Amino acid sequence: MTSGLENIRNRILESAKEEAAAIVRAAMDEKNEKLQTAREEAGRVSFEMLEDAKEEAEIRYEEKMGAIRTELKRQLLTKREEIIENAWEGALEELKRYSGTPEYRAGLVELIASTAQRVEGDTIRVDASPADLKAISGMREEIQEALGGGRKLLIGDPLECIGGVEVSDADRKVVLDRTYEARIRRLKPELRSELARILTGGLG
Repeated sequence: MTSGLENIRNRILESAKEEAAAIVRAAMDEKNEKLQTAREEAGRVSFEMLEDAKEEAEIRYEEKMGAIRTELKRQLLTKREEIIENAWEGALEELKRYSGTPEYRAGLVELIASTAQRVEGDTIRVDASPADLKAISGMREEIQEALGGGRKLLIGDPLECIGGVEVSDADRKVVLDRTYEARIRRLKPELRSELARILTGGLG
């Protein structure tokens, strides 16, 4: 299950990077066009003005370039959120398909057992989607063996999630959210940071 989620994570990043790169290319074309216009305007002003006023023309030129860079970066960072949301929606669709595979079902045992190591108590409760609860019931003995140490498996309530589980003690005082929604949601800060670097890095 971990490898499947990791593959999906990588595809999210690659998809987002490709879209970001296309936006940067378009923005760079726009930037170059605007800067060329600014240069031509500054050149005309410089030519028309007296020699002692050329310094002022250069200052105006640099101010204009700075304004162009700032505006493009603002637009791109706004676009970043749209890219993230597109990648998020794509990831959820991918996860829906993956959650029905034999690889995913087999990985549930490992996921539950590894997460349960961080929960104290003799009883380990597992909440999951209705389909996964049914699968977990069918693998009860295998999961019980994986838990080891005489710990008891308690099958909990259905969750509205695509896949993964919530693992807790019997009273749900300590709950570890290992649902796919939670794990992909934790990827968003990484996406934002990576896309900010890609989107604004080439603008100087």
